[in-house]
Amino acid sequence: MRFVSFIFSCVIFFTTVKAQNSSSSYTALDLPFSARHAVLNEPVSLYSNDIETGIFNPAMLNVKMEKQLSLNFVDYFSDINFVSVAYALPFSDFGTIGISVKSIGYGEFEETDFTSQSLGSFVANEKIVSFGLGKEISESWSVGATIKTLFSDLYDYQSIAIASDLAVAYKKDDQNFSMAFLARNYGKQISTYTSTKENLPFQFDFGLSKRLEHLPFLMSLNYNNIQKWNLTSVHESVNNGLNENGSLDKINFTNKLFRHINFGGELSIGKHIQLRMGYNPKRRQELKVDSYLGMVGFSWGIGIKISNYIINYGRSTYHLHGSPNYFSFSTDFSKFYK
Repeated sequence: MRFVSFIFSCVIFFTTVKAQNSSSSYTALDLPFSARHAVLNEPVSLYSNDIETGIFNPAMLNVKMEKQLSLNFVDYFSDINFVSVAYALPFSDFGTIGISVKSIGYGEFEETDFTSQSLGSFVANEKIVSFGLGKEISESWSVGATIKTLFSDLYDYQSIAIASDLAVAYKKDDQNFSMAFLARNYGKQISTYTSTKENLPFQFDFGLSKRLEHLPFLMSLNYNNIQKWNLTSVHESVNNGLNENGSLDKINFTNKLFRHINFGGELSIGKHIQLRMGYNPKRRQELKVDSYLGMVGFSWGIGIKISNYIINYGRSTYHLHGSPNYFSFSTDFSKFYK
């Protein structure tokens, strides 16, 4: 328990330091790659054999994930695509290691001069390499840490950043309950795009997960960005317009609260099919169109197990005119060799 107390102290320290500064760069660190995680709004507290839960929260890395291979592809907006691969392996008696390589391609761009004459084309991309270690220190408690390196190449501007995640998780198997704290993206730039130093998108999250006793349904709830209360932007306040007194309307307490909370649910149909859906209030508030709300902020997906292979698909509605598609494939890689 001393180690758990140490982890909590580190998390509180990170939160205190980073809460003072809200501006950040390298938002690629916050992009979801897994179809399951994208639909469930990146749940912090899922304890399972899904390696992607351990890549996102290192405290969830466990022996059930060892030798699991995961491949992800995301058809994002326009010509933007994501791909990633993840693998877990045992690390002696120290726990379980999760390794992940992610690549984000922003597409091809045409370069022109001030007279609109074409000068050719260029591409922009970012890559993230991460190494995580998770260890169960008792029957109920586990801890984990991840080191991530981000390589950013945006035309003539390149930058490298190092980030770290620190997590503590608690589970109660006989009650199908788990919870976790996750402090992620704490770090700094190694090299800058220009002469200006920028911050990483640090945030401190808390999550709860519960599988119902008499129904094969898993619920998850996250409270994100504990380190900062007001998540509304200046632009959003201005877009809300002026009230009858000629001043900007203030966003009420309930609205601010639900911007921190998101939900996810997973219904198992037999042993081979899982239906999922999620709701992200913050995304809905920021990207909705008042004349037609539609399904902005909602997400849905399906998982199918065929023999030793699991195929997941997910779709998240960001805006009326665009919804990313997530495709994931995972298997026990040890089945391919003896």
